Amino acid sequence: MPRCIGSFFAALKLLMSLINSLFIICNGQSFFKQVYTMLPYHLIYTSNEQTQTFPCFFFSEINLDKTDEGVFTANFLTCIINVLFSVITCTGNLLVLLAIGKTRCLHTPSYVLLGCLAASDLLVGLICQPLFVASKIAELMNNFSLHCTLRMLLSTSSWITSGASLATMVIVSVDRLLVLTLHLRYNSFVTVPRIFQTVLCVWICSITFALLRFPLRNRWYFIMIATFLLGFLVLSISTYKIFHIVRRHQRQIRDQNMAFRPAELNTVNVFKCRRSAVTVIYVYGLSMILCIPHFVTIIVATLNGYSTTIQIAYTYVYTVIYINSFLNPFVYCWRNREIRRAVKNIIRREPYD
Repeated sequence: MPRCIGSFFAALKLLMSLINSLFIICNGQSFFKQVYTMLPYHLIYTSNEQTQTFPCFFFSEINLDKTDEGVFTANFLTCIINVLFSVITCTGNLLVLLAIGKTRCLHTPSYVLLGCLAASDLLVGLICQPLFVASKIAELMNNFSLHCTLRMLLSTSSWITSGASLATMVIVSVDRLLVLTLHLRYNSFVTVPRIFQTVLCVWICSITFALLRFPLRNRWYFIMIATFLLGFLVLSISTYKIFHIVRRHQRQIRDQNMAFRPAELNTVNVFKCRRSAVTVIYVYGLSMILCIPHFVTIIVATLNGYSTTIQIAYTYVYTVIYINSFLNPFVYCWRNREIRRAVKNIIRREPYD
C-alpha cells in the first residue's frame, strides 16, 4: 500500500510538471500563474448599506444577497443536512471498503472496482461535503474571500470525484462484458494489479480534467458534456451487449435442454454478470436522476440570468447530488449478497471468510 501511494504521488507530480510545461510553451506563462490571472471574475456581496466586490477565480459575477431570508434559510438547512449525511456517507462507504478488504473471497477485479466506487463516494463525505459546509459558514459570516477559496476547492474536488465515479462505473460495465466474452481468458487478462493501474489512470485523468477548467473557462463545459456523453454511450453499449448475451444464453438452454453440471455453472456465471450490470444501471441511473435538478438549474440560470432564486436553488441541488454518495452503499448491499454478508460480519465482528 505505501508503494502504491508513493507511485500515485510521483505520477501526480509528473502530471503537474507536464501541465505546467505545456502552458509555458503555449501561453508563455506557467499554469499556476494562469490561475491567478483569472481573478477579474468576482463575487458581489450586496446588503442594504453597501456593495462589495471580491475576486473569485473562474466564477462569474454573482450577487450574494444577504438581505433575503431564503438565502440564510437555505444555507443553514443545507449545512445541517450535509453535516449529518457526511457522517453517514463516510460510515456506509467505509463499511463497504472494509468488507471488501477483509474478506478474502472478495479480492477479485469486479469487487475491487466496486471498492473503488465506494472510495470515491467516501471522498465525497470526507472532502466535498465538509468543504460545502465550510463555504456556507464563511458566507454566513461575511468572509467572502474565504468563501471564494473554499468554493473553488469545492467545485474542483466535486468534479474530480464525480468524474472518477462515472468513469469507474463505465469500467465496471466493460469488465462484466469481458467476463462473458473472454470466458477462460478473463482471469489471465483482467487481474487485480491491472485494475488498480486502470483506476489510477482514471483518477489522474479526472484531476487533469478538473484543472483544465482554469485555462479553458467556458469551453471546458462543452468538453465536459462531450466526455459524459461518451461515457454514457460506452456504458449503454456494454450493458446492451451483456443483456444480448444473456438472452442468447437463455435461448440456448431452452433449445438444447442443458441439464448437466458444467452448463449450470456457466448459467450461474452469466446471470451473475447480468445482475452486476443491473446494479451498475441502478447506480448510474440514480446518479443521473439526482443530477437532473442541477442541470435544470444551470439551463435556467443561463437563459434567465443569475438571481437570488437561482442562488438558493444551487444550494439545494448541490446537497441533492451529494446524497447520491450516501445512497450507493445501500444499493451495493441490496443488490449483492456477498457484500451484504461481509458488511454484516464487519458490524457483528464475526470471522471473515
